[in-house]
Amino acid sequence: MREKNYLWYQFWRHTVVGNGLRFFYKKVKVVGRENLPKDKPILYVPNHQNSFMDALHVATTTKPTIYFLTRAQAFKPSIVGKYLWSINMMPVYRVRDGFSSVQKNNEIFEKCIRYLKNGDAILVFAEANHNLKRRIRSLSKGFTRIAFGAEEEYDWKLGLQIVPVGVNYSEHQTGGNTVQLNYGEAIPVSRYRERYERDEKTGVDAMKEDVSDAMKKLVFHVEDLAEYPLQKILWDDLEPNDLNVIDPDVSNERIQKTQPHITNELIEEAKELDKLAEKNKINLNEFAFGKQFSLKDLFLLPIYGFSFLNNIIPYQPIQYLIKNVIKDRAFDASIKFLASVFLFPLFYGIISLILSLSGVESVFIWSYLILSVLTAPLFVRAKTLFTPSKTKALKRKDPKLYKEIESRLSSFKKLRTSILNE
Repeated sequence: MREKNYLWYQFWRHTVVGNGLRFFYKKVKVVGRENLPKDKPILYVPNHQNSFMDALHVATTTKPTIYFLTRAQAFKPSIVGKYLWSINMMPVYRVRDGFSSVQKNNEIFEKCIRYLKNGDAILVFAEANHNLKRRIRSLSKGFTRIAFGAEEEYDWKLGLQIVPVGVNYSEHQTGGNTVQLNYGEAIPVSRYRERYERDEKTGVDAMKEDVSDAMKKLVFHVEDLAEYPLQKILWDDLEPNDLNVIDPDVSNERIQKTQPHITNELIEEAKELDKLAEKNKINLNEFAFGKQFSLKDLFLLPIYGFSFLNNIIPYQPIQYLIKNVIKDRAFDASIKFLASVFLFPLFYGIISLILSLSGVESVFIWSYLILSVLTAPLFVRAKTLFTPSKTKALKRKDPKLYKEIESRLSSFKKLRTSILNE
């Protein structure tokens, strides 16, 4: 049975978001689609690094209608809440929202169970919050409550499947890069029935552990948080091919190979370099490789120029929001995506109207519109080419600090080469 908002949801899902993502990212690669169960209810459990971009990628690369559990704070003010409800987002309340609010979760979980019975899917971020670090954090038990509650409600005949998902970004905070979604093998909730009925906590813990282990195989994962700066520098910042960063088979093998080389001294050196880069707003990947300029870039330079000049004005409100309003950097890509989906076309429309009122022939106006749409995806690359390099600016402003970062990075390059040659 279709919900009354079915066409509205599909419009936003495919027409707006789906097409928007195709323009915003260079490529979205999907791995493991054959693992998605057919004709069975699904509970998607993705990692959560990049605000609501994670949910958008799952929604646009799968077939079932999905309902999303989202923190209740996002539903304020009420006009925003009504819109979020209309696109299948449902609030989840936390203790900080007040005890009376937390009790509302019972109603939300009952809705989830009903939707699953109808053959729809539920998406839950089991890590409970987002974080830009490339690793799986501890899972909360909220998704297990839905899973076990749904099967109990229907006498363990629902056939509910948990699908772990890994969403991997070559670069979290911008567009114009590559995303790889990895869908893991489905885990039937019935697998835990005996343990759950014997002891509820044992069943919950077993499910959490299995789902967590499955998710760790689908992303770039550093188990020990203390090692994270070191592993990130070696296999992310110093990686010339971003496809290796988003391929967990490659990255996790390298992370494991690094283990015998790790010392407390190395960990501290990595932390210090990471802090230096963050304090001076230096991208270590750009520092290591510079702004790569290819023959393709040379050929496209005039088009890059048009894209830069045509989009830099509508980009200003986005830049202002990121620099002055939004403090959580995990929202950067989300703000850029949503704002560009609406602001860029609005700007093109305004320019076209001005041209029309100025008496410009329609053929030139349509040419401008088509060229604007086709070159919009090149804006990220154009902005990179036409804006000053922070690395070069640091070299001029503080050559001593530049040399220090260069020296520290060089030692990690040598370690990386040594590990790869083993």
